[in-house]
Amino acid sequence: HSYTGQDYSTQGNAGKISLDQIDSLSTKSFPPCMRQLHKALRENHHLRHGGRMQYGLFLKGIGLTLEQALQFWKQEFIRGKMDPDKFDKGYSYNIRHSFGKEGKRTDYTPFSCLKIILTNPPGQGDYHGCPFRHSDPELLKQKLQSYKISSGGINQILDLVKGTHYQVACQKYFEMIHNVDDCGFSLSHPNQFFCESQRILNGGKDLKKESSQPETPQPKPSIQKTKDASSAQASLNSSLDMDMEGLEDYFSD
Repeated sequence: HSYTGQDYSTQGNAGKISLDQIDSLSTKSFPPCMRQLHKALRENHHLRHGGRMQYGLFLKGIGLTLEQALQFWKQEFIRGKMDPDKFDKGYSYNIRHSFGKEGKRTDYTPFSCLKIILTNPPGQGDYHGCPFRHSDPELLKQKLQSYKISSGGINQILDLVKGTHYQVACQKYFEMIHNVDDCGFSLSHPNQFFCESQRILNGGKDLKKESSQPETPQPKPSIQKTKDASSAQASLNSSLDMDMEGLEDYFSD
């Protein structure tokens, strides 16, 4: 049950989006997990380590360059009254590190749905995680209402959540905000959500140009797979130890 799909780190997307597009894209093409993180960052001008990890790597995957990422996070943290020198000393190195420019030169990849659902659950004051997995049902309902999802659609989504079909619930959300009956793919990655959204909104084309490397078709997983958390957790633990090695400083508060 480990994630074996596209890693969304080497698509040739770098520079495809500009910083002034992010607010608009967050409401049109971000999955709820990233939409939630973006809203929290804009409101609080800070994210705790789990949020910076999840959101920072997602933004990298949709095309933010290292220079854009440094500018994006610095501008927001300074709005939160952080001293610019403190940001440069405490965060710049670590952002470069996540892009593979420091330390072990590891090019860290954005998190898949499985990793977000099964690892590092959010605590008090956190905004990372999967809203369908980690939100109280009533709060999730309110959030979906604020996203202008119909009451019938919200009930469909909440039924899927009750059955622990979190990725399918997110897929249903995708279909509703894009007004399509069948999205035509099986959702397994937040960056996949973004790419598929942009294709629909841009008439079947990617954000600015077609990716030069076609995606390898992935077989559709059955809904049952999302329920077997214990075996998926075991397979993730060993890979996570490797993934996260050296990133602790990047995401410390």
